[in-house]
Amino acid sequence: MNIRKQYGASRLAALLSAVLLAASLTACEGGSSARSDASGAGSLGNSSSAAQQSDASTQNDSSKGEHASDSLNQDESTKPDPDTSESSGNGSENSVPDPDSSSNPAPESSQGSQGGQSGNSTTESSQPTPPEESSSAPESSEVKEIKYIYLKGSTAQYSGTGITVLGSTITISKGGTYVISGTLDDGQIQVLTNDKKVYLELDNAHVTNSQGSALNVQQVKHITVTTLAGTTNSFTDGGVHEEDRGAIFTNDTIRFEGSGTLNIHANYAHGVRSDDDIILNSGTLHITSAKSGLHCNDGIEINGGKLFCDAGTNGIKTEGYITINGGTSVLIGGVREEKGAIYCDGVFSFTGGTFYAIGNTCSMPDVNTTTANVIGMNFLTNRKAGELCHLTADGKPVFTMTSPRDYRFVVYGGAGLTASGQYAVSTGGSSSGGNTSNYVTTGGSYSGGTAPQAFASTGKITFFIVG
Repeated sequence: MNIRKQYGASRLAALLSAVLLAASLTACEGGSSARSDASGAGSLGNSSSAAQQSDASTQNDSSKGEHASDSLNQDESTKPDPDTSESSGNGSENSVPDPDSSSNPAPESSQGSQGGQSGNSTTESSQPTPPEESSSAPESSEVKEIKYIYLKGSTAQYSGTGITVLGSTITISKGGTYVISGTLDDGQIQVLTNDKKVYLELDNAHVTNSQGSALNVQQVKHITVTTLAGTTNSFTDGGVHEEDRGAIFTNDTIRFEGSGTLNIHANYAHGVRSDDDIILNSGTLHITSAKSGLHCNDGIEINGGKLFCDAGTNGIKTEGYITINGGTSVLIGGVREEKGAIYCDGVFSFTGGTFYAIGNTCSMPDVNTTTANVIGMNFLTNRKAGELCHLTADGKPVFTMTSPRDYRFVVYGGAGLTASGQYAVSTGGSSSGGNTSNYVTTGGSYSGGTAPQAFASTGKITFFIVG
């Protein structure tokens, strides 16, 4: 049969067009439409564009989620206003900032993680992440995610995961960095986590506990307490708390860093008590304590910063080692016979920095591990509280110091000493001018004391009995 005759030229053209359109649709499966059919092409093209826009939007949300916590590290000004956070006194584990505060980026990484989960779901189905890309990610986000705790008198507000507030007890249960500010009148900050590292950054934070320790670290591999620049912070304990026995107590190693000040008032026992090590790298640590200023089972390491311990028993005490590598330390012990400015059962090494120790007794550095000059003086009779001790080396003043309690030992390591010179010590008298801080005066003039008792240096470490 002659097809052209049966259908006519125009009908044949229409039939061929329809066949071509069907073939095109089958091949593209909705990806693009046949341009010969105007209405069909428009419908399919719009559907494809909408799907692509949806995928792009989901990926953008994912990107925002993945970088939400990073933005906090890059600019601390993004931290939320504490007044926009919900009160957290109900024991809830997550406080959500006011959603109306759209001008402030959300500090809580969980908002970013919601976007990240959505984005990751889309990404995994369409663009799987190669193994080599995932292996370049950090081992953990615990250091990168910054969380905030705002102490509010009898309770606290917060932003971030791993925080629980129950009345005046704040518990940290995840690793990470926590910025703490404000005042807790009568409560405690606890750390209890299986994660390896927790960083506490103190931003004018003040914690008082009338019935126990102010900071209680039950479980974490390493705890670092940082005082932020220009801030003054305080931890104060009270009551009877035999289990922890410290204004700050930790089962694990604790490090102190920063460029601010932390004042510790230990009314019951020790200032800082650790079952492991205590390490001071920088910052100012000012401790007054009923018993030892620093007390630990393993070791005390002072690498920098300023340490002052005015202690009822021992300035610092350890059953392990003491190493002083830098910084300036003033250590004042009590009056009990067996207590002293420094009490060390292990090896005491001095390699740099400056330390002053005064008390009823004092451990001396080990000659085999000490590389800087040290002098120790043992007075046969008690020197009264407030009575000055003045030391010169080769006729030049080194220091003048005293104690708020009676003392018999003075030990010093630092500048001005000599390995082959002549020392002289006087007691009593008065000093004027100079710079006095924490019972130590440098510079100025000294007069009116006892006649100097002279003795020769015996090398790197000199020990002299003063009659």
